[in-house]
Amino acid sequence: MLEIIKRPGFTFSLVAVYAITAFSWWTYAHFRSTEDYFNVAQELVETKCYKAASEIRDGADNDFFYDTASVRKYMNLNFPELEIIFLENDESTNPLDKFLIRPKASTYQKLHVEEVKDKWMYGLEGGVMVLLLMWGLIWIYKSLKTRIDFNRRQNNFMLSITHELKTPLASTKLYLETLQKRTLEKEKVDEILKNSVAEINRLRELVDNILLASQLESKSYILHTTEVNASKITEDAIQNFSTPRNLSDRLILNIEENIFVQAEPFGIETIVTNLLSNAYKYAPANTPITISFTQTNNAAILKVGDCGPGIKAADKKNLFMRFFRVGDEQTRKTKGTGLGLFIVKNLLNLLEGEIEVTDNDMGGTTFVVTFKQ
Repeated sequence: MLEIIKRPGFTFSLVAVYAITAFSWWTYAHFRSTEDYFNVAQELVETKCYKAASEIRDGADNDFFYDTASVRKYMNLNFPELEIIFLENDESTNPLDKFLIRPKASTYQKLHVEEVKDKWMYGLEGGVMVLLLMWGLIWIYKSLKTRIDFNRRQNNFMLSITHELKTPLASTKLYLETLQKRTLEKEKVDEILKNSVAEINRLRELVDNILLASQLESKSYILHTTEVNASKITEDAIQNFSTPRNLSDRLILNIEENIFVQAEPFGIETIVTNLLSNAYKYAPANTPITISFTQTNNAAILKVGDCGPGIKAADKKNLFMRFFRVGDEQTRKTKGTGLGLFIVKNLLNLLEGEIEVTDNDMGGTTFVVTFKQ
């Protein structure tokens, strides 16, 4: 039971139910008090009938009243909410001996109107307060959920970045220790040095991505656009990524020549590299990765598709959030920091481009990027 109470969602729901119930009860209590108040007000008006009758009888006995007109004048001055009705009398009977005093119909109507008015006032106040409370609770819940999700993604990022940083460092250290402790043939030395450089480049790319993501998040990254040959930049980025990973045999390319767009060379290179890296991570071994770059009348379309497990519809809306990765970092098999797609999305925002996630016809996922021309 203690574990359930510690859950933020349960605690928040409990507080929300209590607050809404309290305001609803406040509204109901004011409705009841309004009814009680006007019942008492009606009884007070009816009690005045006895007081008025007593005063009129005393005034008649002391010859203060001489006729019905003087009585009516007295009633209008002292009891305007009441009316007096003189009953039929014979000529020998004093008309002031038989009369009836009662509240005017307008008095009851006025009380009823005021009661309805007060009920509407409390009802509207209570309704507005409940709606504002519900809106506030929903806003707080969404903010809390966003913060919890962000903390979870940030924790995943810390676990991932620790692993991503340690792996190339450990590999490079092992290579250097091997060179230090052993005398090897030149071919073996060249291979170790090549692998060391590859690990260092991997580490540099990781650090560059972290710094770029930080600049994009803080809106401090300045984009310098010019008309560039996006086809050439895309081809170079693909070659730079695929060569050290021996991916050339798996790539299916359809790159049209001389597609020019208003962009920044580094921005296009980063977008292509991150999308290709994402496909490489999730595509099973020996499955094809398709990359096409074509031109329409008003735009250039870049598509990067893989034959991986695909992306759930619920996760697609969160793909471009910082640190977001599907699953938990401690059980996930694929490497990564959750920054690649975040960088792609923000660079495209600066370039006034668009990105869309679709299902691949061969299974897996296709990212469709549109550069305006």
